[in-house]
Amino acid sequence: MARNIVQVIDIGSHSIKALAAERKDSDTGIHILGASIVPTQGVRRGMVNSKELLAKRVRAAVEEVERFSGIPFKHAFLTFGTPALGFSKVRARVAIAQASGEVGPYDIERVIAQARPSSRDLQNKEILNTFGINYSIDSEISMRDPIGVRGENLEAEVMFITSLLKPLREIISAVEEAGVAIDDVIPAPLASARALLTSRQREAGAAVLDIGAETVDLAVIEENLPYSVAIFPLGGAHITNDIALGFQVSLDKAEEIKTTLKLPEDTAQAKKKLQNIMEARLEDMLELVENHLKKIGRQGLLPGGVVLSGGSSKIEGIDEFSKVTLHLPADLGRCDELDTGHKLQDPIWATAVGAALIGLDQENAPQQKRSTSMWRQKISTWLRSLIP
Repeated sequence: MARNIVQVIDIGSHSIKALAAERKDSDTGIHILGASIVPTQGVRRGMVNSKELLAKRVRAAVEEVERFSGIPFKHAFLTFGTPALGFSKVRARVAIAQASGEVGPYDIERVIAQARPSSRDLQNKEILNTFGINYSIDSEISMRDPIGVRGENLEAEVMFITSLLKPLREIISAVEEAGVAIDDVIPAPLASARALLTSRQREAGAAVLDIGAETVDLAVIEENLPYSVAIFPLGGAHITNDIALGFQVSLDKAEEIKTTLKLPEDTAQAKKKLQNIMEARLEDMLELVENHLKKIGRQGLLPGGVVLSGGSSKIEGIDEFSKVTLHLPADLGRCDELDTGHKLQDPIWATAVGAALIGLDQENAPQQKRSTSMWRQKISTWLRSLIP
């Protein structure tokens, strides 16, 4: 029996992670065959500014995975998390096709196609994911799965996750220049959510907040489906910069202070100054998150709380600070589908591990076959295995 192996490239502003993974025999988790992390070059706030430099660093990352795993790294699932990412929700309606009036798979396909924005509406955007959020029959019965229900008309609320074309094409081009074909492009916020949220959180409603070096990724999941995604142009590097300026120290020293809270001068005044600097920048980040939650009607209304990941989630006390600021339960994330204590349970790996899990979900879906152009044509199935 052929091994079910997926490979992932996760490109951040600070580092590039690459890994190869497969399902365990027990199907209760994943086995990491090889992983690597290298410093990023050629990327600024998630956007490519030097394709040549980025391709070189991607090649270095995948070659290290090849050495660990002994498996050629020629294709991969690629995460994508930049401010170019966005979403829209559209309602559509079609007449049920069968004479019996019973909803079938063809009707689902038709109503989703009807909801799809026209090329004029998309305007330089690419649809990465399509989710049927909710369905109703004759404007009366609301449900997640309408197959087999009788009526005259089928209505749907459909969510489209999109990206601006140019940033997406640039990052894909850089990876392909490194000799790696793209199996699929996975929005980074959804990857983090797949890795870190429990089934109860996904059902009740929860958010994952991935605080990277130059961006903050947000995914809101409710009733096992994405409710919203957003990426904000602030990150942990902004805290580091503020500390460097405030204490007149190097960026490396400022990074150390940020993560350890150890100051050159261990005085009450210095500690208070550091607290004020870090809290001011964290408040800026969380205000963006809170405003977004308010906009989508989920401010203070996510029983599953907020799960924190990314390099800056290691800041001491950030979970408690987030809880107070967002008025929601908040905890540090960890991936339960990896063995306890595994080094890739570190929150900086959440997006890469989540992308591997999504890739394995897709590989296990019988209706989908691997294709280097899958990202251009897909309707996402990564959550189907999670829906009861």
